[in-house]
Amino acid sequence: MRLHSLEGGFELFHGMRFSIIPAGTNLSNLYHKIKDLSANGRWEEVFSHYREIRRVGVQLIDHSIFPHTLKACSGLSCKLGKSVHASLLKQGFESFSSVGNSLMHFYAKSGELASTLGVFNCMRMKDSVSWNIILHAHLDEGSFEEAFDLFIQARAFGFEPNISTLVLTVQAYRRVGAFIDGEKFHGYLIQSGLWSLTSVQNSLLGMYTDISMEYAEKVFHEMYEKDVISWSVMISGYVHSYEPIFALEAFKQMVTEFRVEADEQTMVSVIKGCAHLGDIRMGKSIHGFVVLRGLNYDLFVMNTLIDFYCKYGDVDSAAIAFREIPHRNIISWNSLLSGFVHNEKLGESLTLFASMRKSGVDADEVTLVNLLQICKVLGDLRQCKLVHSRLTRRMEPYRGDSDGRLSADSSRRKKLLPSDAGRCHHDFKSPRH
Repeated sequence: MRLHSLEGGFELFHGMRFSIIPAGTNLSNLYHKIKDLSANGRWEEVFSHYREIRRVGVQLIDHSIFPHTLKACSGLSCKLGKSVHASLLKQGFESFSSVGNSLMHFYAKSGELASTLGVFNCMRMKDSVSWNIILHAHLDEGSFEEAFDLFIQARAFGFEPNISTLVLTVQAYRRVGAFIDGEKFHGYLIQSGLWSLTSVQNSLLGMYTDISMEYAEKVFHEMYEKDVISWSVMISGYVHSYEPIFALEAFKQMVTEFRVEADEQTMVSVIKGCAHLGDIRMGKSIHGFVVLRGLNYDLFVMNTLIDFYCKYGDVDSAAIAFREIPHRNIISWNSLLSGFVHNEKLGESLTLFASMRKSGVDADEVTLVNLLQICKVLGDLRQCKLVHSRLTRRMEPYRGDSDGRLSADSSRRKKLLPSDAGRCHHDFKSPRH
């Protein structure tokens, strides 16, 4: 690895008051102090002590100081970490596995996959921690194919993966749709005795719901311990496979027979199952269950409920669900607004939009499209043009430039200025009777 990019970085702490190390100071005590500070997340003080040691020219004899210093750099600055890397290379500490692993973890956390791989390739001794870090780094960055190749190499070296690496690997097979390889990996987990881990089983369960619910059911029934995640994965799998009756049956079995407490993700899938069935009565029962369990404080659950009610024309129940949300987001407002517009409740739509403005919530594209629909129904061409111009201005950053590429602002969503939204609402007339 080239070192010119690792130099520098200390100037970031120029002007900070550092403790002075008197002559004859016991370095062992200082090392312990750095480790204690690191354990408490006091990163600036950790680096302050490290920098003072370097400033007075004290020879470092304990390589264990570097993992703590690099951990501090992860919480402070990538540039500082690179300067520490350069320093430890000059002193020959890179040969220690713990130091190499800390360097890899630092670069992986900083999102520098190439540097992580560079450190890994330069390590003479790699342990299970080294392999776990490099696999995590590739999986986190979405480099799945490279991660799979590394996993095969790792197994040849007697690598023992940790639980999070196994889970991430299964999730990667699922994301790329490599189901045959995923099934082979399942076989490896059984042979290696790692299949019994519940978190690993849940990951495999999720993969099999994408292949076939028949396969997923087989895995599910083989599981000795089923937690709320296991049940939620199955319920979600049934919903996505358009088998809502099985989803609701699984939910009933989960809460009545196995006494497993449902969480937010479970309830979102159950509500979607009710939506697939078009069963308003069942949906209201689930709504009551949500309130009883105190899950009506979850935005995702309540927004899904509002969508469900609006889809089947029960905007009164949607409004009740909306009012139960203590802290609403733009999705909450837009869901109810869309429901009012879709069900031709124009007066309620305008009143809701006024309340939205009063609450200080900025309108987005979905809001504007709903307002455009209101203008259309009202037959107000002038208002249509006004809202259309606002919508066009908001979509401008997403348009390609002359080379067909997205503009630099495409990742940032422009907000509708409150004054613009105000003019839109101020000019709206009440629906014609």
